[in-house]
Amino acid sequence: MTGPLTAEETIAAITMLTPDRLETYIEIGIVMPLESGDGPRFSATDRARLELVCELEETHELADEALALVMSLVDQLHAARADLQALGRAVDVQSVEVRESVLSAWRSARGGPAG
Repeated sequence: MTGPLTAEETIAAITMLTPDRLETYIEIGIVMPLESGDGPRFSATDRARLELVCELEETHELADEALALVMSLVDQLHAARADLQALGRAVDVQSVEVRESVLSAWRSARGGPAG
């Protein structure tokens, strides 16, 4: 399925998701659907988050507060990864000397050999 889905379509697409759980996940900020004239719409990202949180809740029996914390950590990890990839692209366009200098400084900062 592509494009934003209604709540009913989202619940039908995610086996473990119930209307009550969807409402709770919205209330605690795990997903923030787009509002439309005919109710909330859930993006592909929302659906992926809902699948993950349902799996976490089912397999690890996490409370709502713990689920929100785990999803916050997942968001932080994704942001850090995106930042690191952007930094890598920025370094890649530098001269060989600058790239080697950055690599040496990075290794040194991580406690490894500089060369």
